[in-house]
This record gives sequence, structure tokens and C-alpha cells, in this order.
Amino acid sequence: MAQKNNGPVIGMAIFMVLSIMFAVFWYMMYSDNQNLQQDLAKARDDNTPLKDAVSGGLEEIRLLKNLIGVGENAETGAGDDATETVNGRVEKILKELAGEGTPALPNLIGGLQNESAENNKESFTATDRLRQLALKVDENNDLTLSKDGEIEKHKAALAKAEKKLVQQEAVHSEELARLGEQVDTLRGTTARLEDELAALRVASARQIEDLVEDNNDKRTAIVALRARLRQKDDPTFSTADGHIQSVDHNRELCYIDLGRADGLREGVTFSVYTPGNSGVGRNNTSDIKGQIEIVDILADHRAEARIVKQDLGRPIAGDDPIYSPIFQTGQSLEIAVAGRIAVDGLDRREFRRLVTAAGGRISVEVGDEGQFTDGKGRPIDSADAPRRISSRTRYLIIADLGDDTENQELEQIYKLIRDNTQRLRNQAENLGIYEIGLSTYLEHIGYSRKQVKWTPDSGRSFPGRLPNGSHSASVNSSFQQSQSSAVISGKYSGLSKATTTSVGNNSKLFGN
Repeated sequence: MAQKNNGPVIGMAIFMVLSIMFAVFWYMMYSDNQNLQQDLAKARDDNTPLKDAVSGGLEEIRLLKNLIGVGENAETGAGDDATETVNGRVEKILKELAGEGTPALPNLIGGLQNESAENNKESFTATDRLRQLALKVDENNDLTLSKDGEIEKHKAALAKAEKKLVQQEAVHSEELARLGEQVDTLRGTTARLEDELAALRVASARQIEDLVEDNNDKRTAIVALRARLRQKDDPTFSTADGHIQSVDHNRELCYIDLGRADGLREGVTFSVYTPGNSGVGRNNTSDIKGQIEIVDILADHRAEARIVKQDLGRPIAGDDPIYSPIFQTGQSLEIAVAGRIAVDGLDRREFRRLVTAAGGRISVEVGDEGQFTDGKGRPIDSADAPRRISSRTRYLIIADLGDDTENQELEQIYKLIRDNTQRLRNQAENLGIYEIGLSTYLEHIGYSRKQVKWTPDSGRSFPGRLPNGSHSASVNSSFQQSQSSAVISGKYSGLSKATTTSVGNNSKLFGN
């Protein structure tokens, strides 16, 4: 029973609790609603400026579109390069402001600022230029004033100088008139002198021609007289080089009074003359009775010589004079040679050796081909060759100048030999230097030929016979006239058998 009475109480308690909870929930909901109402009112208040801002922004966008030249319906186009959009048109403007080849400006304001800065810079530059120009104009004005003053001074000086020049011109006119009269007088005198000079030149030219012609005639006459004198009287201007001191006929040796102090050398050959000779070094060699060759230098003025050849009827004896055309005590003599060396047993090289061995020197040669060479065979200039004949030259030796031949090549060589020989002859004639034949020269130096040439009209005895016959020239030996074993032309030898003809090949240069 008691449990049944507590039911309403519990129900009431529950109702009360639920009422309290509903009241609390309602309060809370009301409080939140108030807060939301306040927030909504606040939001409406806050949204009003935003609407105004959006409206203003939209207006600004509309104005910006009109400003940059796009339609009001054009899109903003963020990141779009199309020129129909706002961003595309702005990008284009920025690039144009930046200039060709320059990266685009970051924004329009920067571009405008940059453009403004450039404009300010150019304006400043222009202002500065105007200022400098103004300064320059002031300087030029000052300089102009200064120059104007100088110009005035120069004008005054010029006027003074012109006045003085007028005065001087008056004086000079008088002086020129006087000088003109003198010039006319001098011209007349000059014309007269020129006429006299022309006449004198004509007379002098004639006189020079006459003198040259007379000189040539006299030179020709002197050369002819010298040749005739040489041919007729055979004068000599040479002296003996030394003398024979003693003779050893058993050993065929002799001793002379020349030696080391005289510059004598072994191998030098001398001609031995008779004591009563008519002169040494003449074309006529009849006074030569023998030849000797130096074999040993014994002292300053003594030497031993081998008797190369002697005339049996006129044996070499003491006090016989000796002579060589290429030896002179203490001096080195020169010779000139023209023509081919055509002596049996002697060629040009051997001839040069003979001259050098005697202490002589060949100054100039006309060689086998007609060319000019020195004493060693080296070519020399044709203009220099005649000048090598000088006062030191003792003889011009004329060798073989060639004969007429049908061989055209050889004839040209002979012609060149004769032409160049004549050039040397002219120089030798000018200096009074005698020319001698090669054979005569070889006689003078005492050369003993290895093979002998002889012609029947030479006027000399045939030299192909041994001087001492077949036996030695010893004591008590008998002398015979045995014929030499040298090769002699069958026409003149008297042998019954003709000589054998050589089968060797001749050079094409000298072949027929």
C-alpha cells in the first residue's frame, strides 16, 4: 500500500526534473538565438562596406577596361596571354614600356614609374644640356668679344702693313725697272757668249778630233816602229839575274851566285848565255848556250843547279850569265798568257807550275776556250782582264791563236781567242810591254821539252838529236850524232818506216 502512494511523488519529481531541463534548454536556445541575432546584425553591418567595396571595385574594373581598351564584358584572364583579356592587354603594355629585347616590367605601376623615371632623367638631361649650352653661349660671347678686340688690333696692323707695302712696292717697282735693264743687258751678253761658246765648242771638237786622230796615228806609228825595232835590232831592257860560279861537267852540275837571300827556290830554270852576248831576254836566242835547273839551295847567295841542256861547241863555263824572265832578285814578276798551250809534253797546268816554281805569277790568261782566267784558271770579268796587265807585267806571251779550219765550232773558239788576245795586246802596247812567243819564252826559262816540235824553215838545227850522242858525256867518251828516239814526223826523220798513227780518240772539240 505504501508503494502505491509513492507513484505520484516520483512522477512529480520526474516532471519537475524534466521541466527544469526544458527550462534550461530553452534558456540556452534563447541565449544562442540572441547571440545569432546579434551576429547576424553585425554581419549585415560588416557586409555593407564590402558591398560598397565590391561595387567600387567593379566600377574600377569597368574604368580599367575602358582605360586599357578592352570591352566591358572582357574577362580578367589571370595568367592568360590573350590580348582580349585585361591581363593580356596589361602584359602587352608592360612589354612595350620595357622596350625591344628587354624583359617585361613586373607590373603596370612599375612600368609607369620606370617610364616616369626615364622621362624625369631625360628631362634632367635636357635641363642640364640647356644649362651647359647657356654656359657655352656665355663663353662664346666672351670669346667673341675678346676676338673682336683682337680683330680690331689686326685690322689696324693690317692697315699699317698695307700702307708700308704700298710704299715698298713703289720702291721695288723702281728697283725692278733698274734690274730689268740689267737683265736685258746680261741677256745680250749671254747670247753673245753662247754664240762664242758654240763656236768654241765646234772648234774644240774639231781640234779634239784632230788630236785624237793625230794621237792614234802617232800611237800606230810608235807601235809599228817598236815592232820594227824589236824585229830588226831586237833590243833588250833586261839584265842577267846571276852568273855561273863553277861547273862540274862529270856530274853535269854547276853552281850559281844566287841563293836563299835572293828568293831563289828549287825547280827554277835559267837560260845560260855566252859572256859576250848582245843582251838577255831577246827574241833572238842564238846567244843561249844551255839551260840549267836549280836542285839545291846551299847558302844565301849560292845554289846547285843541274845542267839540263848545253851546246857542245859552247859548253857552260864559269862567269856565264844566267837569265829567267820570271825571276828577279827579291821581286815577284808577272806575265800574261794568250792562246792555247800547244807544245808537246807541256800543258797549261804544267806551264802554270813552271811559272809558280820560278816565283812568278800569271796575272791574266786567254784560255783554250777563249775565256779570260787568272793564273789559277778561275774566270774573270772581260772588263777587268786588260787592267790586270800593269807595270809589274814583264811579258805578254803569245801562244797558239788557232789556224783556219772548216770546223765552225772550233773557228768560233779561235775567233774568241784572237779577239781577247787583241784586247790584251792593246793594253800591253799602251804600257810598252813587249810580247814574245811561247817557244822563245820557254827558251828563256830553260825549259827542256819532253817532245819536240820542229819545222824546216825555223832556221835552227833539228833539236831532236841527242846533244851527247848515244853515250854519256863522261871523261874519254866518244860523241856520236845518233838520232833521237823521240817521235818525229816521217817527212823529216829520214826513217824508212813511217811512224805509227795513234788509234786514240780525239776530242770532238779539236776534231776535223
